[in-house]
Amino acid sequence: MASPTAKPKATYVIDTYGLRTALTTAQNSVRNAVISAIESGDMLILKPVSSELKENDPPVYQDLQAISFKKYLAIDVAASKAAAALIEAHGGSRLFGTTPPIDRFRALATARLHKLTLITDGKALKECLAIAAKCKLPTGCVGAPASI
Repeated sequence: MASPTAKPKATYVIDTYGLRTALTTAQNSVRNAVISAIESGDMLILKPVSSELKENDPPVYQDLQAISFKKYLAIDVAASKAAAALIEAHGGSRLFGTTPPIDRFRALATARLHKLTLITDGKALKECLAIAAKCKLPTGCVGAPASI
């Protein structure tokens, strides 16, 4: 009797910025690596990504819909609490505009709770790296789509 095949455990979670970059890049190797990781279950997609792309970037949303076997990761209450702790550890203040947007903290907290690497890009990558450094999170907890 054959044993059932084990589901692969995810290694990455990708946010809107990372997915938009991966699906619009001119580097086919990056695009293919991200799509393969999503289809194999090695990469999860943050739940808000689909609706954000649908509203703000319909061509990229259509590319996302063409990907088979994608799995989403919700930002739950535990992640929101962890994000609040990260904001506090970061020490920034929205009053003076020094704290990055809350979605950066939520994405990073969700990734950390599930022991995943957050894949993001652009300004979000720069801000997440700064948050990780300031909050003394492990090196490699945030990366760009090209790092897959």
